Parts: sequence; structure tokens; C-alpha cells
Amino acid sequence: MSEASTLAPIAPSAIPEAPPAGDHVVINGATLALDDIVNQDFFAPKRIAALRETFLNAKPFPHLVFENLFSPRLLEMVYADFDRLNWNDWRRYDNSNEFKRGSAPKTWLGHASQLYFSTIHSGRFVDFIEQVTGIHGLITDPELFAGGLHDIPTGGKFAMHIDFNQHAVTRLDNRLVFITYLNKDWQPSYGGGLQLWDAATEKCAAEILPEFGRSILFYQSSKSLHGHPTPVNAPNGRSRRSAAAYFYSNGRSDGEGEDFHTTQFPKTVEPPQHEKLSNMMKYLLPPALVDGVRKVKSLLR
Repeated sequence: MSEASTLAPIAPSAIPEAPPAGDHVVINGATLALDDIVNQDFFAPKRIAALRETFLNAKPFPHLVFENLFSPRLLEMVYADFDRLNWNDWRRYDNSNEFKRGSAPKTWLGHASQLYFSTIHSGRFVDFIEQVTGIHGLITDPELFAGGLHDIPTGGKFAMHIDFNQHAVTRLDNRLVFITYLNKDWQPSYGGGLQLWDAATEKCAAEILPEFGRSILFYQSSKSLHGHPTPVNAPNGRSRRSAAAYFYSNGRSDGEGEDFHTTQFPKTVEPPQHEKLSNMMKYLLPPALVDGVRKVKSLLR
């Protein structure tokens, strides 16, 4: 018997995938056809007209939920990018209104995440958003101030709130937020559903499950009361992950005030004195030291 005949056959899964015929990119060994990154069906004129009608008439304020707008393979790789970030790449929020972390502005998020954000910041996608919403002259924020990757751990929440009305640096007006969720097989019992409330009645009018491949676009104004107040309680310590980006304009004519404000919590809970001191120390001390204190506290419990 020849040496060649003794070799085991190659398993189908081990055979390298043939690259697509068109333009493509390879990230961490996975091949993505560039034309498949965004579902091209959404750009058809009739589809855009229908989406705009839905957006403008949505309650309690203009919003739109997309299903399967992006390549599942791309979103799987964006999900994996979370675990590649370093400690200092994250901003942490731990107070009475929010318990979460988000990537810091100007952070290198990984090739897949950068491809995702480059796609939604592209001229074609911005034009798509402008046609759907009727808001023209939209401006993106490649530095991802307040956007980027968001991770909500077990027990994490974000109380009902109104987003900041202007970019903290440029003072451009915050008009829209676009969020894509990355959580496969997410169940309502896991918590973390995005709630949209009617600001007048202070009641939930819509709730969006943060399921994998689902995106939401919604209008930013003093009436855009939203949050995910139900704490995350997914099995095996799973966190709730998403990618978010804001779209701005230079001025607005919808009657919103011109005075700058940060995130507002209409029903904010006044933290106890020890929590105020703790939060102040988190801003003053190096992140590594804060992390060490947390570990010591956990060991003493």
C-alpha cells in the first residue's frame, strides 16, 4: 500500500472555503462578500418609502425596527470583538441609574467592528437614513462619542432617560441613534429589553427584545424617553451586547431647546452619600486600582 493511500480523508469542515467571486474581505480567517454586508433589499425605493411611513407614524415617538439588515457572519465577529478589548478600552458606569460599560471614544474596536461602523457611516447608508427619516444633512461621529460597543452584565440596567441633546465636543445636535443587537436566542425572561415610553403618560408603549440581528433607529428629542430598566438576568453570566452610533445635524428646526444637556433621568434616584463618594473616586483613581478594590471587596463578602 502506498504512503498516499494511508492518509485520512479531509473532513468537509476542514476544507478551506472558496472565496466569493466578487469583492470580499477576510477577517480572522472568515470571508465576507462586501455586497452581503448590508441586505441590499432595504435600499429599494419602494422599501424605503414603506420604512419612512412606519418610522414617522411609530408610537410613542418616531422609531423603526429592522430585522436582518446586516450579514450574520459580520455580527458574529463584532460580538467576538468585545472579548478582545483591554480594560482601559472601556468606560464603566455603576450608579443608581445605570450599571453597564461602553467602549471609550477613539478606541480601536477590532476589524469586524470597524467594518460595521464604517458601513453605517458611509455616504450610501447615511443617505438611506436620511430618506427613511426625512432628516437631511446628517453628520456621523467616527470617534463614537457615547456610541461604539455596549455591554450590560448580569444585574446591569439603564434607567429610563432622555439622551444628551448635543455632542459634548462639537455641540452638533443629536438627531438619531442607531443600535444593532448581537445576542443570539435572547429570551424575554433574560431582561434587558429596550423600552420606549410615552413621556406624557410615563408608560411603556413599546419594548424591543435585544435579539441577534435586530436593529433599531429612533428619533432624539425631549420626548424620546427610553431605557432598559429590567436588569439583565441571562443564564451562564451572559451579558447583553450591542453596537450603537449617533447621527447629528448642524442645527434643528423641530422646536427643541438649544441649551446643552447631558443624559437626563426624569425619575432619577438620588444615590446615598457613600455611593456619591464611591462614584467620585472612580473618576479620580486609575482603573487598575478601582478594579483591585472591587476584587478585594468580592473576596471579603
